[in-house]
Amino acid sequence: MQVTLHRAHERGIAEHGWLHSRFSFSFADYHNRERMGFGVLRVINDDIIEPGSGFGMHPHRDMEIITIVTHGMLEHKDSEGNHGIISAGEIQYMSAGSGVEHSEFNPSDQDRTELFQIWIYPHTKGLPPRYEQHKCDAESMNRWELLVSGDGRKGSLAIRQDACIKKAHLYIGHTLVSDNCKPGHGRLLLVMSGELEACGYTLKARDELQILGEESFEITTDREAQLLLFDLPMHNAPPVGED
Repeated sequence: MQVTLHRAHERGIAEHGWLHSRFSFSFADYHNRERMGFGVLRVINDDIIEPGSGFGMHPHRDMEIITIVTHGMLEHKDSEGNHGIISAGEIQYMSAGSGVEHSEFNPSDQDRTELFQIWIYPHTKGLPPRYEQHKCDAESMNRWELLVSGDGRKGSLAIRQDACIKKAHLYIGHTLVSDNCKPGHGRLLLVMSGELEACGYTLKARDELQILGEESFEITTDREAQLLLFDLPMHNAPPVGED
């Protein structure tokens, strides 16, 4: 098993007053030729949006966009007529497909919005846009919750890619074991909060492991931790700039 560690302080940074962003991969004005994505995973952005602020209408195409709100609320509107408020503990999915414009705003005049936004290249270009949102399982303690998959199994959001994202809330003294990985896939472990042990490393909040190899691995903690685990095709993704 081949493991690559990226610490939280190594991520890209953008500060815009109303928006505070940290980038796992090259994005906007942050460019790192060594960090252009991981297989079909193009973006993991860790954003904080100040009250009453947000992104005006802007276009996307041929990208699977997943937003996980961890604090506050996010208001979504798009050119397909979809409108929703995504609250902490909810996940939103927008398949940009053949082209869509959308806006994302923090509707609160008091509270910040905190979220992870994830972009994954689809298996097929030019499909009609799609939009969905649902609640995460508040009881996913010491077990995996499947948020996203390619086939919608176990009540997950079905995206247009053979990829999955799992979430877990791990308590002190508990152990989780990953599934084995398909040939041609890789896994990425991101610590949302807390501290844990995996693959011989101690990982803290926003640290990340990229893992190549098919065998399973254990995740343990002496403290409380929340984590995301991605399982993704590692074939060549489209060049940056086609999103």
